[in-house]
Amino acid sequence: MSAEARGRLSRRAVLAAAALAAGVPARAWGRGRVQHGGRVALRVPWALAGLDPHDGASFAAALFGDACFDTLYARDDAGGFAPSLAEGDPELVGAEARVTVRAGLHTGRGRPLGARECAASIARARAGHARGWLADIPAPRVDGATLRFAPMKDLARLTRALGSPLVAMVPGGFSPAAPDGTGPFRVAVRPDGLTFTRNPNAARGPAFLDELHVTRAGELKASLRAFESGADDLGWLGLGLYESRAGARPFDLGALAYATLFVGRDAGSWDAPGTAQRICDSIAPARLAEFALGAPWAVEPSDGWGGPSAPLLVREDSPYLVELANTVAGVLSRPGHELTVRPVPAEELSQRRASRLFALALDLVRPAGHGAFGALVGLTQAADPARTAALVTHPPRLGDVPVRTLTRTLRCGVLGEIRAQGGRVAEVTLPAGPVGVDWGGVARARR
Repeated sequence: MSAEARGRLSRRAVLAAAALAAGVPARAWGRGRVQHGGRVALRVPWALAGLDPHDGASFAAALFGDACFDTLYARDDAGGFAPSLAEGDPELVGAEARVTVRAGLHTGRGRPLGARECAASIARARAGHARGWLADIPAPRVDGATLRFAPMKDLARLTRALGSPLVAMVPGGFSPAAPDGTGPFRVAVRPDGLTFTRNPNAARGPAFLDELHVTRAGELKASLRAFESGADDLGWLGLGLYESRAGARPFDLGALAYATLFVGRDAGSWDAPGTAQRICDSIAPARLAEFALGAPWAVEPSDGWGGPSAPLLVREDSPYLVELANTVAGVLSRPGHELTVRPVPAEELSQRRASRLFALALDLVRPAGHGAFGALVGLTQAADPARTAALVTHPPRLGDVPVRTLTRTLRCGVLGEIRAQGGRVAEVTLPAGPVGVDWGGVARARR
């Protein structure tokens, strides 16, 4: 690696390159001695029928995407971006930006991943929930190992766009039911969840653990019950159901996504920008405490739901969201303005949201990128896709503003954050990743 290239890369990227050359997992560098091997088990009250990094409403992708997939650029320890699957920083040639893909990349299932597959991944992300996020990014032309973006002069914007988890790279013929990527784990979809095993082909080094076993919980309390009893090593949202597990330690690695309430055409006069957020802000945090939705918020006075009696739609495959919907409906309903929770298939909810033929709906929304702007783009794409391209092309200056203030002009409101939060046994170390857990760096000490 040349001195010039070293100057362009972050310290993490340089160490990763050295680690790969030495055959050592990249995450081992700069962290001291870490024991390899072991198994970690947990269960979560969410849909686990597949894993699709380009799905902006997928909890599985929000929490476990980093375990299986990589992006061309990744956030580094300083908050910037460093090459991950890219060989180096983008280069400007005239009015064209060029990104060279690392040679010799293979997925966990042994499929090659080069520039052609990366271009197809960008197109797949653009067809999904990253459509608005990529509005100002031209479709790349493949030239050998290079992606050529023309016209494109803003290299910082290109790097940020290609560093979004919603723009992760996948091989040709990708299927969420048989997910495959270059991340630290390989993943197999089971009838009741996901099993991650160490990926020897991992682009940034394989995981420390041998296996990560994730089971779908049928209710919110199931994970805490299993953790308290000793069946699991991690507890979702707490240290136990009735009492804290002996020796357990809490973890909170930040927000993954947002529990979001949408208003639609059937809401009548309540179908207006800002209404959904006012509804969300009228619910006292204590009423939603069991869902661990982040920091408390200022409560706005309200008489509850004032629209017509209607169903509150929610996806049936996510027990967390169904239980949250039941609580929200109970808090907001008033005589003559009753809300009745109606769980529906995820595909139907997506279609109803797209057509806006509903009164109220509850779903999960992933941010498109880091910070307030990434959150705003994700929420706008979910609530009003037609506005997203203009938002990305002419981004507002937001600074570090609370996410609940971003929806005042949208037909959706944030109930709270979905966080990587809960309890862990003492021998399991959970390092933070750019979003949530750095699963490849999770280690288990031997007793």
